[in-house]
Amino acid sequence: MACHETITCPRCQRSFECRVGSILRCQCQDITLTEEERAFIQQGYSGCLCIDCLHDMQAAFRHQETSGESNDGEFEAVNR
Repeated sequence: MACHETITCPRCQRSFECRVGSILRCQCQDITLTEEERAFIQQGYSGCLCIDCLHDMQAAFRHQETSGESNDGEFEAVNR
């Protein structure tokens, strides 16, 4: 992978710049995910998501945790 690459978010289909070659400058550095949140996201997606979708998925996970709901159908509910 190049230092910077324009990719499409698999969740919302929006293009964004992935900076895997300069990870400290990548948009994903603007969010801190727990291991549980990462595992939740990885259940439905592989690869990079845009920052908006990372925030949405984090919120969905936290809602699930506080409401006691299972994640069955959660990806359909949070997908755009």
